[in-house]
Amino acid sequence: MKICIVTGGSGGHIFPAITYADYATKQDDVEVVFIGNDHKMESTIVPKAGYDFYPIHNKGLQGSKVDKVKALFSQFKAIRQAKKHLKDLKPDVVFAFGGYVSVPVGIAANSLGIPLVLHEQNAYPGKANKLLAKRSKAIVTCYKEAFSEMSNSFYLGNPRASLIDETIDSSAEFERLNLKNDMKTVLIVMGSQGSSAMNPIFFEMLKSLNQLDYQLILATGPLHIESFEANFKNLPDNVKITGFVDQKALLPKLDLTVARAGASTIAEIQSFGVPSILIPSPHVANNHQFFNAKSLSDVDACVLLEEQGLTGEGLLTKINEVLHDEVLTNALSANAKHMAKPEAVSDIHQLIETVVK
Repeated sequence: MKICIVTGGSGGHIFPAITYADYATKQDDVEVVFIGNDHKMESTIVPKAGYDFYPIHNKGLQGSKVDKVKALFSQFKAIRQAKKHLKDLKPDVVFAFGGYVSVPVGIAANSLGIPLVLHEQNAYPGKANKLLAKRSKAIVTCYKEAFSEMSNSFYLGNPRASLIDETIDSSAEFERLNLKNDMKTVLIVMGSQGSSAMNPIFFEMLKSLNQLDYQLILATGPLHIESFEANFKNLPDNVKITGFVDQKALLPKLDLTVARAGASTIAEIQSFGVPSILIPSPHVANNHQFFNAKSLSDVDACVLLEEQGLTGEGLLTKINEVLHDEVLTNALSANAKHMAKPEAVSDIHQLIETVVK
């Protein structure tokens, strides 16, 4: 069976796709190839993960009216490019993980009679998947409310939830950050690139720090680390500022995480039962991170804070309040884990096999 995965635009689309690909290629007689945009992060991340990558070029419908018209016309060229790749590759199924790159490939697959399966990571479906939904053989969702009106939707979860079944060695990352095994650990991470919108809040928080009885890691993102290092040279030893963090390595060791509400982050939080304070980005399409976080908050599986009106002092107070409330952290952990889909990747693969048959 040959599977053509389409993904791109953000880590939330790309990393679940790679996690699925890693599982699928361990099965007998399965080959996986990728299609994505030639100018986005998937064009470097996917080949580094060891997969053949076939580029197309299109743009999202963003910006001015002129930009949107140009983007609309770019779809026709992208569909032609996608058709050529699919004719050459002859996949048994196209598995699209969202992002606007999915649209031309999904349309091309449909026109060639290749079965199309969609994966929707968010509680509020993205535009690309909405456009392709009626063309698809099946839709995999991570939240019950997504595509609940569609008879071909399957609530199977995010492949990243299956990380719980992997053997994860935290020692190298603990050593790199000079962390202690006998202290509670809190991670603040606003995605792999950090958040310029949240940085003023983190600056204020760090300036108001007193002695902490836990170790606090702030992952700023590589673009922001120099600014933080220049402004904070004498922080307590148990406060670590780093440009990047191996979040996967830290997951089994975390007592609390403060994070955005991206789909992959939530899948990992649920799988490992990590107590969390989620601060949805208000700058994403359809405000989908708010709906992701609200889905957890409604069942007491996270503490939901909104970015607007948040202060550094208020954030630090909330971190201390949650971390030191054992009843609350136990409940957050248990409720998050109850939502997890640790068998997501194998369940998804079974569905793909059914669609191909």
